Parts: sequence; C-alpha cells; structure tokens
Amino acid sequence: MSELSLPPGPRGLKFQTAMKMGLGIYSFLDDCYETYGDTFSLLLPGMAPFVWLADPVKVKAFFNLKPDQVDQSKLPIPIDLGDRQTGFLNGKEHQESRKIVIPPLIAGRLHARAEVMHEIVDSHLDNWKVGAQFDTPRMVGDIALDIACYTLFGLRDGGRKDRYAELMLGWIGAATNNTMFALGTLYGPFKFRNKLHSAYLKQTASGNFGDGKKGFFPWKQAIDLKVQLADMMREDIQRIRRENDESATDMFSAMARSTYTDGTLLDEERVIAEAMGVLVGGHETSAASSAWHMLWMVKHPEVVTKCREEVLASIKKEGRFDPLAICELPYCNATLNESMRLTPSAVGTLRYLTQDTTFGDVTIPAGTNVLAGAYLIHRRKDIWGEDAHEFQPERWLDGRFKPGPFEYFPFGGGRRACVGSNQAKQQLRIMWANFYRRVEFDSPYANNDEWPSQMQVSGQTEPQDGVPVTVVKILPADMGCKQTEIVEPA
Repeated sequence: MSELSLPPGPRGLKFQTAMKMGLGIYSFLDDCYETYGDTFSLLLPGMAPFVWLADPVKVKAFFNLKPDQVDQSKLPIPIDLGDRQTGFLNGKEHQESRKIVIPPLIAGRLHARAEVMHEIVDSHLDNWKVGAQFDTPRMVGDIALDIACYTLFGLRDGGRKDRYAELMLGWIGAATNNTMFALGTLYGPFKFRNKLHSAYLKQTASGNFGDGKKGFFPWKQAIDLKVQLADMMREDIQRIRRENDESATDMFSAMARSTYTDGTLLDEERVIAEAMGVLVGGHETSAASSAWHMLWMVKHPEVVTKCREEVLASIKKEGRFDPLAICELPYCNATLNESMRLTPSAVGTLRYLTQDTTFGDVTIPAGTNVLAGAYLIHRRKDIWGEDAHEFQPERWLDGRFKPGPFEYFPFGGGRRACVGSNQAKQQLRIMWANFYRRVEFDSPYANNDEWPSQMQVSGQTEPQDGVPVTVVKILPADMGCKQTEIVEPA
C-alpha cells in the first residue's frame, strides 16, 4: 500500500462495517454519501481498502483506466469460477478472452434464441395455478436456469438437461450462501478463492466426485458439486471436439471450439471456467434484478397496466407474441431501466489498483479496491432531477433524458463492461412481458409503504428474505394472440 492517505469514511471496527453493509447496503451507502460526500473509503476485514466514487467525472476516469493500472485477479470475490475466468484476467489476456466469450452473445445469436426464451417462460407459467406462492428471486432463478441450460448447452429437456440444472442450482446455492461469503470475507476473498480452486483441482485429479452433501467443512458441498458439474462439462467438451459440428450455436459448443491466438484449442478448465462465469452472472443478475422489479411493480399497479397494454398492442400489430418486437417496447423497457436505476442489483463496478491513480481531485493509492458507485450516482438529484428518488419510468421516454455512460451503468462500463448485458436485458424483457400479459400477482408489499432491507447473494444485492408473491390470476399462453382477447389500450 502506498503512503498516500485514503479519503474519509467510517472508521469503526471493520467487522461492524461489514455487518452494516451486509444487512442494508443501500441505506448504509446513503448515510456515507450524506456524511462524507461523493468519494469515501471503507475498511473491511480480510480485504484491501475500498474507495467509493459517486461523481461522474471520477467515474469517467475509472472506466478509462488502462490495463496496467488494474489487477482483476485480486478482486475480493470468494467464488471459485476458475483461476483463468475472463473476469479475473488482465491486459492482453483479458482482451483475447473477451473475443472468445463475446461471439456467442452477438445480436444475431441472441435474436435466434429469443423465441426459445419466450417458449421456456411460457412453459413455466403453464404450470402455475391460482393461489401458488413464490419467492420472486427463486422463481425467476428457476426460469433463468432453464434458459441457461438452453443458451449454454442447447438443452431444452431430457435427463442430461435435468442433471445439469440440478448440479448448477446446487452448486450456486452451496458456493454463494451467506456462510461461504462470511468465511471468504474473514479469510480474505482472494486467498479463499484460491484455496477452493486448489481443493477442486486436487479432488478432480483424484477422481473423487464426492456425494454432493454437506460435510464438516462448509466448502465441502460446493467443491463436490463443482467437481461433478465440471465432469459433465468435460464430457461435452470432448464430444463437441470429436463431432466438430460448426452448426451448433449454443455458447458451450462455441467456447469448446475456440482457440488461443496460436491456434491451439482452449484447455478444458478454461472452457469450464467461462461457463461457470456465464452461469453465475446470468442466474443471479436475473434473480436479483427481477426481485427489485417485482417490488416496484406491486407498488405501482398503474405501471403494470400500461405495460400490459403495450404488450397486447404489440401482439395485435405483429399478429403474435414476437419476442424481438417485445424487446423494443419503449414503456416496458423504461420500467426495467427505472428499477435498475433506483435499485441496481450490483451497487457498483470494482477495480483493484496497481498504481497510485488520480480520479478528479483525489489520488488513490495502489493496492486499493476502487468502486464506481452505480447506486449512488443513479440517485443524484443534480443529474436526475428533484424526483431522482421516485419511480418515474416516463423519464426514459421521448428523449426526455438520456443519461451518459458515467451517469447510468447497471452493467458496468469501459473495457470490462459486462459481456452478457444484451442477453440479460433480452431475457428480462421477454420474461416480464409474459408476466404482464398472463399473470396477476399479489404480495405483502403491495398497497403499503413497507420496503425490505437488503442482503448480498453472489455479490448481487437482493431484498432481505426475498419478495413473496401469490398468483391471483393466470391466463392461458395464447392470451392476447387471439383478436377477441385483445384489450385495446385506453
């Protein structure tokens, strides 16, 4: 650590600061902003200091950091995705890795998957009954898992798809629960992640798949399930390479056929690591974002009505539920933008500094975690207006306000912006359009001013104890697709 001083910030016991963040990070950040301004530091156990940036000028400098100014391998994330997963790579290796991951996520591939995403969502809704009760993040997580099985592996049904889904869900739960995150924080996330990966490699080499059950050590189940999941992936990598079927468009096939710059195929562990990253990112982002969106929707039924009318009008115009047309609906998109503005599932975007670096009027020492604070910038009244803390989807319509890339960034930005952001947005848009047209929900959070605290799940911010909902009405899959069923917007 450089001798440069850190910006001001709370200086109680590190463990107490971590507890406050873990049990209500939104209100904690609001208090820090009110007390210390738009740049402050936090000290947490087992980690390098954090500096929060909530000024667009400083965030611009943050997103323009050069590759040699950061070391993402030291990110304080205690999840073992693999030691060479794209998110942890640096410099030229990171740039080359993005070229491997991005092709399966280009617009043409996404458009081809849109119809199947719609079918998967509809198939879940077909099994719902009036009176069914769900916890929103888990409900959406189940749908997202089926979509992941299709987009990653090209699997819609069958025993192999079911086994993949079982292992993926089990591993996510075991690897990202509160106990694992607490241990990672106390031990040090970087060291803990490496410890888990070493144990995984050792167990893989021994041929010991484990029983996938909890054990004396809290990490035992996570390692067992990763070994089993990776073994399935390894079988598929070898099959894909034997068959060499270039017509296969699923992401896993594309990555398994990818090569390094010298023309050699990616090693199997590298392919597995990238698949793990896609899985965690897609599953938890959709679950957390939808949990917050559900809260806003049950508190604003008039917004749901407008979204439903817009979806039905699109169906009438297109003659069917066209998922690509649905993804372009301005009001539906505005509601998702607004919920991700006010309650982003990722409160910020993180970099680890390798050099003393100047951001605006402050110089931050090397060896510091620096975070571009999306949650705080998304609520600044000097950017968004006096109604910045209010849910107003209309602000996004008709060009009334177009935030810059340093004022609105729920998926990060710069050289390391989320590669899966377009797929995540497409998935959320299709999912919620189906909810609007087919389902009416009730919730203990409807028709009142109650608001949950927050908790951290896999680095994402979710409502504490989830968002319970009850299905009040469920309509058939062809709702809106028959002319007699279409309700004209007022």
